[in-house]
Amino acid sequence: MCKQRNLGDMCFFKRLKCGCARIGVYIGIIAFISVAIVAALLPLNSIAYAKNSYNAAKGLHIANVSVMTKQKTVRTQGEYMFTKRSASLLITFDGLDASEIRNAHKATVSVGRYQIVSAKADLAKIEAVSSLVNIRYKIRPRVLGIVRVELQKEGIYDLQDISIRLAAVTMHPKRIWGGVDSNPHVSKQTNYISNENRLSGNKLCSRKPILSIPDSVLNASDLTKDNSYSKRSRYIVIDKIAPRLSVSYDNNASYEGKYFRNNRASRILIQDDSFVFSYLLHDSYPIAKVFADGKQVMVLTAKSFKNDGVHTNMWYADVSFSGDASWNVRYCVEDLSGNVSSSISNKFIIDTLAPTVSITGVQQGGAYSHAVVPTLVIKDRWLKPESVTYSLRRMRYAKELRSFVPRKADSQSVSVQYAGFYNGIQDDDVYQLQWSAKDLVDHVISGKLQFSINRSGSSFSIDSSTKAMNRKQLQNAKDIHIEELNPSGLASPAKISVMQDGVEKILSKQDFSVNSRIDHGWQRLTYTIFKRNFADNAHYRVRVMSVDKVGNHSCSESAVSKKEGMLQFAPASVQFTVDNLAPIATVFDMQNNSTYRTNKEGKTLRISAKDNIALQYVTIDVDGKTNRIWNGKDVNKSVLSTKLKPDGFTHDVLVKAADYAGNITILQYKNVKIVSIANKLVKKSEADKKSKNSESKDTDSSDDGSDDGSDNSSDNDDWIARSQVKKSEKSFENADSFKRNSVNYIGIVAYICAGIIAILCAVLGISIIFKKKINNQ
Repeated sequence: MCKQRNLGDMCFFKRLKCGCARIGVYIGIIAFISVAIVAALLPLNSIAYAKNSYNAAKGLHIANVSVMTKQKTVRTQGEYMFTKRSASLLITFDGLDASEIRNAHKATVSVGRYQIVSAKADLAKIEAVSSLVNIRYKIRPRVLGIVRVELQKEGIYDLQDISIRLAAVTMHPKRIWGGVDSNPHVSKQTNYISNENRLSGNKLCSRKPILSIPDSVLNASDLTKDNSYSKRSRYIVIDKIAPRLSVSYDNNASYEGKYFRNNRASRILIQDDSFVFSYLLHDSYPIAKVFADGKQVMVLTAKSFKNDGVHTNMWYADVSFSGDASWNVRYCVEDLSGNVSSSISNKFIIDTLAPTVSITGVQQGGAYSHAVVPTLVIKDRWLKPESVTYSLRRMRYAKELRSFVPRKADSQSVSVQYAGFYNGIQDDDVYQLQWSAKDLVDHVISGKLQFSINRSGSSFSIDSSTKAMNRKQLQNAKDIHIEELNPSGLASPAKISVMQDGVEKILSKQDFSVNSRIDHGWQRLTYTIFKRNFADNAHYRVRVMSVDKVGNHSCSESAVSKKEGMLQFAPASVQFTVDNLAPIATVFDMQNNSTYRTNKEGKTLRISAKDNIALQYVTIDVDGKTNRIWNGKDVNKSVLSTKLKPDGFTHDVLVKAADYAGNITILQYKNVKIVSIANKLVKKSEADKKSKNSESKDTDSSDDGSDDGSDNSSDNDDWIARSQVKKSEKSFENADSFKRNSVNYIGIVAYICAGIIAILCAVLGISIIFKKKINNQ
């Protein structure tokens, strides 16, 4: 069975091999027949190719170029068409007959792409954008070839810089759409159709309105009817990037974020590659709109911008905001291709003016013999009403008057009126109206106005430096300034007198100066009395006397009167005291480096202080701490006394006396010690003082502690506690004290002898013991 199966299998494989051989033979026969047919047809195909190849010498040229864009509306100005999307070119060309156009299948179209190299829109070619496209054609009414090119890259395309390359192919009858030549044995001949015309330095001088170009353009049948190709846009600008807009201000010091006290200016910076066309073509798009108080005052367009000449894509313009107003400015840029930048809007307020003040009812320097009603009005567009202050004062009594009429205030003004403050001759005075105000940007206005209501002649006043001297005690005087104000003017020069310690002296012209001027019709005289008139230490009074043209007699220092129990002085009454002498101070029983012995109550320190004018105070400081102060009536006592405690320590004592002019006298004693003594010694000192009264009066009350080496060296010295006077001779001690000292000496000798005997006994005992040891040995 196995052998039969093997034989069967072998027969099957033999049969299979015979079938494959037959199939191979069949394929070989078919291939041979095909090659023979191709070899037979090649000469005919070569002849046909030779008959239908393109002739470069023919008049091939571009008949028309149409532009199709992917946006509904584009701008065309002058020779330029602007778009922010890709564009398509539909190019028609002629110069081929029907048989030739049918065999043209592919074409390479090149379009010149340019860029801007200057602010005058000078162009430089970057590259030739080439595309391999299919060729369509039409036969009637004339033979035309049609190609379509897509422009995707950003840039400037010149429609007069277009070239088309046609590649020769074998003819295929009745073929409408071209294909690639499939015969590698036939040499390819290339024809070029060129519409290139490079321009440099092109200047744009005309401005045409924006044209609306529809999506559909001339189709193939319409191209032959269009004879306006030379009038169409030459350049296509494809710009897909929106301009970059930035704004900066020179003044950023604001109040509350939006108020500025100084004018501002902004710089607008635009970065865009195609903005030069907006500038040269005078694009009217409003880049900046400026509003002041709601009214449009300025519009900036592309022609307002400048270029630095280095970067062709950088443009700038400056906007000035001057004047007080509420400003609103909006910035936005749109290029000719329709790209829009981000918008910027700023609102701010400029306030360069301080608040204004108007006063009615009175005038500066006005003189009135009747009641007046001053009215003060402060205005500002951006006023801070809470910052407004005002006051009306009487110069004579420095009294502030209140307004009986409520003030009126709003966000832009404050009005106040004073009435009813003059009730008769008792209110004759020089009045000062003072005010101050602030706006939202801290502009401050302040001022004052003086007027007089009187029936008795001139009004007098003194300046601040004279006020600082008035009724004071001074070390040195300064020039005195007195001002006289009279509505009618003086009939004769005023007389100035100085009273020195009650003695009056009329000054000559060399002792003072006068400055006269007219102030709103009033004669204002300023008298300066020189300080050399007050060189001596004395009490001075200064007054000015005058007579005006009406006959009123006036004096800067009127008689002192009493009102409600208080002394009232004239507003220009000047009196002061010059004192440059320091007080005279004396301290009794006190010296440097001295020791004073006293009872437990302490040492009595006596001081005498005097001044040529008046003392202000006397103080005692012990070790830098105030021990006692005398002032007021107490300081005028003939002798000032205080006690220093006997603590046994050394102290520094400082005595200071001062007058009202600031003159100070200082007495200082260093290393002063106060110690306590026994009562018996005090009594004995009193007895010795009585027995030797004549001697103790002339002796010194101090005892130099450095001369005593120990207490034993001063046993014969006695001190008088109250007078602190040292005796000239040594006193004798009593007998009891002498005996006690002798007993002390004998005891000491006894102790020494006992010690010596003890030592001798010890030595004797040691020698006996030592001798016994020797004998035992």
